[in-house]
Amino acid sequence: MLLAYDYDSKNKLVKQTNIKPGMWINALDPTPEEIKQLQSKTNVPLDYIYYSLDRDESARTEYDEDYKTTLVIFDVPQIKRQKNHNFTYRTTPIGLLIKDDFLITISITRKPFLDSFSDNRRALDIKNPYKGCLQIISHIISNYQRYLKDMNRVREHVENRLQVSLQNEQLYSLMGVQRGLVYFLLSLRTDRNVLETLHRVSTFKLSEATDDFLDDILIENQQAVEMAQISNTIINETTDTYSSIINNNMNQVMKFLTTYSIILTIPTLVFSFYGMNVDLPVSKYHISWIITIIISVVISLIVAFRFWQKKYFK
Repeated sequence: MLLAYDYDSKNKLVKQTNIKPGMWINALDPTPEEIKQLQSKTNVPLDYIYYSLDRDESARTEYDEDYKTTLVIFDVPQIKRQKNHNFTYRTTPIGLLIKDDFLITISITRKPFLDSFSDNRRALDIKNPYKGCLQIISHIISNYQRYLKDMNRVREHVENRLQVSLQNEQLYSLMGVQRGLVYFLLSLRTDRNVLETLHRVSTFKLSEATDDFLDDILIENQQAVEMAQISNTIINETTDTYSSIINNNMNQVMKFLTTYSIILTIPTLVFSFYGMNVDLPVSKYHISWIITIIISVVISLIVAFRFWQKKYFK
């Protein structure tokens, strides 16, 4: 699907039917015919379009001298709701192409954050595509920070539930958050490399104001990296702590069972001795069965007292 936007008389973005220079074109999972139309209308490298549609494409920036086109591939955070009411956090690439007066965004999956630009809820300077590119990237970094705050809230909620009851469901939720943090950390670091490259290359034309804007984006990116690192460290420490707690609880259970099994084995041994067909002390008396019970109880109490002194029952 190809969507073209231009300003109206009120300086608001509105959808257009024809593609012309000075527009923002949003290509969402375009068909082969739409790819050909996009390439013919804008004269951007066909490879750049296919790079942007690759789910596994890594974040980077390139410049094609022949087509005078800048490609910026940036990782975007995405959230997906699961059937168990949990969320999974992933990152997917988006391609930003700048050619003459064209600002082109290409992705194979829908990027909801772009709706804030097309709905005029956020400003997008399509007449200066380099600034417009930075505005989109800035919004992406803001989404990283917002999702990281959501993940922190989920982590704190799960930790509070784990303190009440140690269940596998909470551990799975914590594992899901940690997996999302790993994706975010890797993507934020590669995105930072892209931003630093844009700062250096002369083909990405920056004015003094947009250069300062790029510096602010770099700072926000670094803040997001630090947030993700702190959260990941806390989760690692939390999982290690609860792993130790689980092992300690298991040891306590095994010690408890072993202690009581030893105590309960003593009457069985005594009764087994007096159940043999041989002469044993007091075995000929009528109250010998009472005596065996007393012997069993006395020995069990002595052993239990020694275990209590050693604090085996705690």
